[in-house]
Amino acid sequence: MSLIALPMISLGLATGGAQPASTTFRPALAEAYAFEYSWSGAADVERGQTVGEVSVHHTEGSFSGRLPLGEGTALSYGAAFSINQLEADGLLPLPDRLGELTVNLGVTHRFSQQWSGSAFVRPGFYSDLKDFSSDTFNVPLIAMANFVQSRDLVWIFGVGVNGFSDRVVMPIAGVRWKFAPEWTLNVGFPRLGVLWEADKRLSVFAGASVQGGSYRITENLGVPAAGVSRLANTYVSYREIRLGAGAKWAVTEKVSVSVEAGVMTDRRFEYFDRNYTLNGEAAPYAAISLDGRF
Repeated sequence: MSLIALPMISLGLATGGAQPASTTFRPALAEAYAFEYSWSGAADVERGQTVGEVSVHHTEGSFSGRLPLGEGTALSYGAAFSINQLEADGLLPLPDRLGELTVNLGVTHRFSQQWSGSAFVRPGFYSDLKDFSSDTFNVPLIAMANFVQSRDLVWIFGVGVNGFSDRVVMPIAGVRWKFAPEWTLNVGFPRLGVLWEADKRLSVFAGASVQGGSYRITENLGVPAAGVSRLANTYVSYREIRLGAGAKWAVTEKVSVSVEAGVMTDRRFEYFDRNYTLNGEAAPYAAISLDGRF
């Protein structure tokens, strides 16, 4: 199951597509729990010219379990939440919060020593957390195939489907390469970078990551500009691209803590149905997380 949790890269992101990362496309490890808090600092937001500034407090948590269904087949289950608290000035047409409340379900099957496949769905509410109805209910899914070329090299291929995104269907590919005894390269989504295992308890990592999601806006945010429809009952894709480094320390055999800091190089809020996009400037960010296994 750990192969399923390897980072993946969205080809749309690599080519500058608008669909951002989301916890929707980060299946949790089996029989595990995780909590994370991150802050990205206040930065100007532009639409042709500066129209305000915003900072983001991000909190997320998840737990999951696994139930064997037969030889080589397992069912994973769990739940997750993710909340982005936006602190914006009064001129920006942004909601106070963007969040996800979901149930996680997945099936994994190993076909051979080299090939395995999996499918995950995360039904739940993806919205500004003002309304919990069929309008804000979404069922994103992802299907993947993993090819273990060798003990140190794993390839991942797949497709993601998200009805709340401007690009409903997205191809996915990724690779995990342990190119030296203590070094691992992950090229994937929502994170790509290199990891160095300093010892059995401490590892250091550096690279790029993406935070965000696609949400239904039910709050009436008004008409932000001439020629733009009212920002109500529509969708927004939120994305941050981050460059940073951090460390992970195994407190016990089953519990680890990670810290990370760096620069958020780009922030975007895209109301794609209304043809209205807000682009943010760079700002610092910091994150801390707790991961454990049952």
